[in-house]
Formats: sequence, C-alpha cells, structure tokens
Amino acid sequence: MSEQIELCSLAAEFTEALARQQRLAERREAIVTRLHDEVERLRQGEMEAALDLVRHSLIRLHDQILRQAEHIDGPLGADELRALLTALADEAADTVARTGVERYVPRPGDAFDRTLQRPVDRVAAQSPEADRTVARVVAAGFVQGERVVRKADVVVCRWEPDAPPAASSPATPSSPADT
Repeated sequence: MSEQIELCSLAAEFTEALARQQRLAERREAIVTRLHDEVERLRQGEMEAALDLVRHSLIRLHDQILRQAEHIDGPLGADELRALLTALADEAADTVARTGVERYVPRPGDAFDRTLQRPVDRVAAQSPEADRTVARVVAAGFVQGERVVRKADVVVCRWEPDAPPAASSPATPSSPADT
C-alpha cells in the first residue's frame, strides 16, 4: 500500500512538473510571438523611412522639373519643351504614386486647409467670401492615405476691406500665423 501511495505521489509530482513545463513553454511562445511582432513593426518602420527618402527625392525632382517648365520661354519649341517637362513631372509623380503616395493639388477657390496646405504668399481677396481661399497653387502636396507627406504650397486670398482690389495689388509675403 505504501508503494501505491509513493507511486501516486510521484505521479502527482510528475504531473505538476509537466504542467509547470507546459506553462513555461506557453510563456516562451508568447514572448517569442511578441518579439516577432515588434521586429516586424520595426522592420516596417525602417522600410517606411527608407521609402520616405525615395519619395522626398522624387518629390523634389517633380518640383524642379515643373519650375524649369515654367521658366521656358525660348522661341523654338517652348510649348513642346514645356509639355515634355510637364510630362516628366507627371511621370515622377506617377513614380511616387507607385509607393502609395498621391499628388494633391487644391483648386483655386478652395478653402485654405492648414492640414493639407502651407501658405507661401498672400494676395488681397476681391470679396469677403474669398477670404482664406486658395488663390493659386505654387507646388502640389503629396498624401499617403490620411498621412500628409508634404503639404501643398499655396498663395492664400485674404480679405482686407481697406485694401485695393486683388487685380491691382501685388502679392505680399505672409507667415503661417497671418493666414
């Protein structure tokens, strides 16, 4: 009988030891899973950072090509060259789009939106209704879903009742606080 008690006791200890080992294995598995998830998040962050470098370079190329297109005024084929450079800029924007970043170009008359637009200049608005609207776009913005990669550079209309009409008023620089 004492042998049976001893065997039962050994079996209980073995069962308890096995249960402890199982709990430890489950904890190890949970830690490994958590670490794997963290490594994947870090890897994704590093990938996004690397892609951001490429995106920003392509965006700068896009802007540079468009600036060149605006300054072409030679007598031979200026329209054709302007069209070519614009097409190249569109190609650069398409390249950026393949990374998940879309070009954002507000329209003149759209309400100024500080989350998507950066004021680079201002002009007098012709009416109170035109206050704080986009007069013209200087540079397109770029967005990735809800994330703004780069704000659009815009000239903003400001209503100043005592100012001369916008057609005769030169643009005056502004700061973001002025808009």
